[in-house]
Amino acid sequence: MAAGSGKLTGTRQFSRWMRLIWVVGLWVGCTLTPSPSPMGRGERPSPPAPLPLGGEGSALTSSPSPLGRRETLTPYPSPLGRRETLTPYPSPTGRGEALTPDPSPTGRGEALTPDPSPKGRGETLQVCEQLICVFDLEFAFQRPIQPPGTNTVDPTYRYGSTQNGQREVHHGVEFINKAGVPVYAVADGEVVFAGEDQEISLATKRGFYGKVIILKHQVAGFSIPIYTVYGHLLNLLVEPRQKVRQGDQIGEVGLGGVAAGTHLHFEVRYGKNEYQATRNPELWLPPALPDSGVLLGRFLNSQGECLNMENIVLEPLGAEDSILKRLYLSTYEDPAMRCLQPWQESFGINDLTAGRYRLSFIYSKPETLELEIEAGKVTYLNIRLP
Repeated sequence: MAAGSGKLTGTRQFSRWMRLIWVVGLWVGCTLTPSPSPMGRGERPSPPAPLPLGGEGSALTSSPSPLGRRETLTPYPSPLGRRETLTPYPSPTGRGEALTPDPSPTGRGEALTPDPSPKGRGETLQVCEQLICVFDLEFAFQRPIQPPGTNTVDPTYRYGSTQNGQREVHHGVEFINKAGVPVYAVADGEVVFAGEDQEISLATKRGFYGKVIILKHQVAGFSIPIYTVYGHLLNLLVEPRQKVRQGDQIGEVGLGGVAAGTHLHFEVRYGKNEYQATRNPELWLPPALPDSGVLLGRFLNSQGECLNMENIVLEPLGAEDSILKRLYLSTYEDPAMRCLQPWQESFGINDLTAGRYRLSFIYSKPETLELEIEAGKVTYLNIRLP
């Protein structure tokens, strides 16, 4: 019994040690088992989600999608919600085709209005970025000729033209009137010159204007002075350093200098009182005709350089005599006149009857573009060609 008891006791002790080892092993195994997944199985823990492209602290942070997955959000989605490349200045779709305005971000084919300065004019005026823009413009001046005088410009010798090469490039416009018709100040200003230019060159040579008046203006929206020139006068009614108000009579139409027939030669000079600093006067004057507006624009190549275009045809649509009402235009014939501040245009015309028009030109092949002229407003064409 003693020997047997000793043997039994040893067996029991061995069993107890085995149970203890099993319990310890079970406890250690439970401690090292990962947390169960939502599906109830123990799985390897997922690595942390990668940081967005911007890195730690980036503003481009991800957020969970509706499906519970972490996705990288597109920072600047297109209007359709897809990652697309938007072309801000598309060229025409091809030569020999009608050019169409780019659709607005709202999905409608509309011309976007540029962001003008507070008064609709000045150095802060945004130039049109779309193919066609229509916007309001507070014109800086009144007309220098008032009814019953002829207050529209001579269409045969517009700013920047040469009358088919017969004359030098025109730095102003002409108001054809009889001698003695009153000439008025287009805005408040100061007389900086009043007299004859026989002893001083104010243009390309002495004696160019004959009797001439030059006014200096401070125009709202411009930090630089604007000058207006009134040439070929019969009589001068102001003196140097005299202050004038808009609408004051300052002279009379005459036939001085190099004038061929009685008319007023009118210029606008931008920033400097120099002949080479002129701008298109038609773009500074309000329309003279009822229900009429202004058209200006430019032609650019793929590098954004200003192009010369000699064969522009503008034709009203829907008129019975539209052929007779066609206008033949060109960009300013002197390259130094094109695409300058403040509006960076290369052609411009005022007093167009409101309505639909077709503009045609040739650039390797014929191109056409339909546009709208609105009464009292400016239509700007920004034509980019490949």
